[in-house]
Amino acid sequence: MSELGLIHLISAFVALGAGAWVFLIPKGTRWHRTLGHLYVGAMIVLNATALGIYRLMGRFGPFHVFALIALGTLGLAMWTVLWRRPRGRWIEAHAGWMAGSYMGLMAAFVAETSTRVLMPYLTERLEPAAAWTSFWAVVTIASVATIGGGVWMIRTRMDAAIASTPEALRRERAALRAEPTADAGPRSAPQ
Repeated sequence: MSELGLIHLISAFVALGAGAWVFLIPKGTRWHRTLGHLYVGAMIVLNATALGIYRLMGRFGPFHVFALIALGTLGLAMWTVLWRRPRGRWIEAHAGWMAGSYMGLMAAFVAETSTRVLMPYLTERLEPAAAWTSFWAVVTIASVATIGGGVWMIRTRMDAAIASTPEALRRERAALRAEPTADAGPRSAPQ
């Protein structure tokens, strides 16, 4: 394994662990922010190194596009926190973008693990063209199954996770919702 590959692997495991821990603890706390910073840092390293790995295809390919999408998702998640936008809904937006970021990380992990386990068996038994077709089928099935499970978890658990935010953040969110905006006029606080 190359040095770049090793950095990629280590940052992947750091991001997997930090992200899982963030999902298990109350939101908006010091631990949430600290582990969130660790997750963001690891994801930046992970995706930056992914953009430098060309061993599979020898050129820019689909996994590089996914690395760029992951960086974009991460950037949007951080933008919502740093700028408190969209006004009055930034917590929900941040939670959604971060959940999507972690879901993408899990899909990549499951796809990578699946191909590492199945492809040695399949390449011994298939012609090269069929092996590549099998590779892409394994990646697609693993990714779609993981994303499907992630979407289900987000839909069933997001509200409870947001409700676990400290009272101070909920008051700030309510105050932002109640503030008039230049484009929308006065808003009333949610009932």
